[in-house]
Amino acid sequence: MENKAAYLIAPNKPLSIEDAPLPHLEADQVLIRNHALAINPLDYKQQDTGVLIEKYPHIMGEDIAGTVVDVGSSVTTLKKGDRVAAIALHIVTKNSANAGFQLYTALPAGIPSRIPDEMSFHDAVVLPLGLTTAANALFSPEYLCIDPPSASGPIPTNKNKAVLIWGGSGSVGSCAIQLCAAAGLTVLTTVSPRNFEYAKAIGATEAFDYNDSAIVEEITKAAHGKAVIGVYDAIASKTSLAACVSFLQAVGGGKISHTSVYPEGLEIPEGVAVVAGQPSLKGPDGGLPIWRQVWMDFMGLGLKNGKLKAKPDAYVLKGGFGD
Repeated sequence: MENKAAYLIAPNKPLSIEDAPLPHLEADQVLIRNHALAINPLDYKQQDTGVLIEKYPHIMGEDIAGTVVDVGSSVTTLKKGDRVAAIALHIVTKNSANAGFQLYTALPAGIPSRIPDEMSFHDAVVLPLGLTTAANALFSPEYLCIDPPSASGPIPTNKNKAVLIWGGSGSVGSCAIQLCAAAGLTVLTTVSPRNFEYAKAIGATEAFDYNDSAIVEEITKAAHGKAVIGVYDAIASKTSLAACVSFLQAVGGGKISHTSVYPEGLEIPEGVAVVAGQPSLKGPDGGLPIWRQVWMDFMGLGLKNGKLKAKPDAYVLKGGFGD
């Protein structure tokens, strides 16, 4: 097997497709032949600015879907030929063998999840980073600490509790809406008007135009009589965070969770807290973090029974790395 990768040679440069070493397989790892890769905002931010890159040349890429072609000597959960989707871990491990933008990626066997036989790779690949990020921000104790849903059980009756998802039409926001809907919550979200029906189709209770000058007042009215658990800001711009702060002030305070660098110059009033951070590979007790438990549940049974859909729809560029 020969490997190729899309290398970033320096900040703000085009990617260069070159031969790459075939990842060495550890005993607890699997080797995945990638058939679909997804591009995230993190990828273009890395390319433009070099954020989270320690040395060049660098291989980016977080979302992969493909086929297991080899397994380490201690792996029992996956086998050759399994169709999987996974989040690449190179940002955490600093090891290019774990990066996504290449033909072959090596990962610990506990990270990839099997996908349904009828699901295409380009559908499945929209999920890994979005599902991971949303689950971490919603359910981890240090973030919104929402009770995680189950893909197998009935939907709880929690409509008296509300959560706001700011930016519900992207990959992270779409996963956040679906997970909160599976938790039985009243889900309020902001999208563009053309995505109102889309947001409701994947579980939003109400959708609001983020460009509406009266949006904070409108969302506050919708939340009246509900216990607001908090806000997940999937955009995390200065504008979106300011609106989320105003909303929480209007409903008596609360917590905003997001995963980006906090914008400078935004004052946070008393009663409102902003928490941010990237998913950890281990929970506080050394076991699996909550996001990982949700990932395993919903990428497995959730995709099979329809509680999780591969959304948003992929925009597919055909032709391989060169295109």
